[in-house]
Amino acid sequence: MRTYSFIPALVLTLVPGTVLAQAVQPVAPAATAPQPELPTAPEPESTATHAPSVQVTAPMSAQISASMSGQLEKFPFRDGDHFHKGDVLAGFRCGQQKATLAHAHAEYIKRRGLLDVQNKMKALGQWSVSDLRSAAADEQAANADLEMASAVVAQCVIEAPFDGRVSNTMVHNYQYLSAGTPMLEILDDTSLELSMIVSSMELPHLQPGTPFKVHILETDATYTASVSRLSGKVDPVSKTIKVYGKLTQPAPNLLPGMTGEARFGQ
Repeated sequence: MRTYSFIPALVLTLVPGTVLAQAVQPVAPAATAPQPELPTAPEPESTATHAPSVQVTAPMSAQISASMSGQLEKFPFRDGDHFHKGDVLAGFRCGQQKATLAHAHAEYIKRRGLLDVQNKMKALGQWSVSDLRSAAADEQAANADLEMASAVVAQCVIEAPFDGRVSNTMVHNYQYLSAGTPMLEILDDTSLELSMIVSSMELPHLQPGTPFKVHILETDATYTASVSRLSGKVDPVSKTIKVYGKLTQPAPNLLPGMTGEARFGQ
């Protein structure tokens, strides 16, 4: 009996279908390579202007020192007291100096009288050139001594050079002082000033009269002000310039040394 084998034919008929099935099978996507990170663009800088720091200052201040060696007998003001121009800030005991002034004044009167006598004798024709010149020289010397004694006595009293306020005292009444010893510090608080350091790039927008507002930390209040003047030079290293301002209205609660921030364009 002849046996026929049909298995290979079946296999041959199935193989093309298998290959076709594999051909239409979707291909798995290849692994995506990591993309390099692109540099992010820098965020635009804020257009808000930086608020410069402000300090309240006094336009005039001075340290008053002893004008002579001696004992204080009048020292009426204490720290924080107000005074007016011409008030006596300090007075020294000057009995000896005043006596020297009185002697110099009497000597001047004497020499002045002798010169007058020589001038009258000259008018009468009974005069000597040497006597007249000697009398004139003596009168000039006596006048110089009188001026020196007056200058010494003037140092016995120190008067206030302006209206203001005492900001510090370093001595006490009846204390003996040497010439040049610091006694007190004074300042003019009648017209306070604002000082700040601003970028020199802001100069085109900062001119005398430019308005701005200033917030003071110690009072937690905002005041209106305006630029009064600019410094005469720009710092070449920091590219900054010092700017000064003044309040548009008096503010009695402000004191020199207070600080805050200036706000322009608001």
